[in-house]
Amino acid sequence: MVRDEIRRHGGSDMVRIVAVTKTHPVDAVASALSAGLTDVGENYAEELAAKAVEAERLGLRPRWHYLGAIQRRRLKLICQYASVIETISRPSELEGLAKLDYRGDVLIQVAPPGHPEGRNGAQVDEVASLLALGRDLEVRVIGLMGMALPGTEEQTRQYFESVRRLGEDLGIREYSMGMSADYQVAVAQGATMVRLGSVLFGARGQ
Repeated sequence: MVRDEIRRHGGSDMVRIVAVTKTHPVDAVASALSAGLTDVGENYAEELAAKAVEAERLGLRPRWHYLGAIQRRRLKLICQYASVIETISRPSELEGLAKLDYRGDVLIQVAPPGHPEGRNGAQVDEVASLLALGRDLEVRVIGLMGMALPGTEEQTRQYFESVRRLGEDLGIREYSMGMSADYQVAVAQGATMVRLGSVLFGARGQ
């Protein structure tokens, strides 16, 4: 069903589905892999580590994405298990990755208009300098990540479109945009990755 929706909104089978297993047991990881998915996302460092260890014990080896806010004291733990970190938004985070010699992929999270102060996400006018810093530090910044605020479909569309256009201006071609509630809009605006939880697994306990 999800693949059909992606195609219906202009996406190809190359759009990567990141199965978000936050709060679900490791069985959800097994279900994602058995369905042919290779990418699994977690929002909390401790849950990522615990689930990765349990999955490895069971012979499950997804490509782990870290999707939550970065806390300095947990960065080493995140780097230990995540192949992709999608939520970089500050120079200090890139510097931390460089010090830890992190060799995975990194995305810069772009804050939407009206983003609450103190929440994760770089402002649009900060992204170019973060990208340049990442290159200087030899951190592998491959794309941008967008997380829309609740709003109208048109507001969501405009935000995702702005992320894609920013990436095009900066020579970036990977866009992690869209979750269960808005991934169709994101795909129509050029998402190359979508982060899906409830649409795949239902709410916890279902």
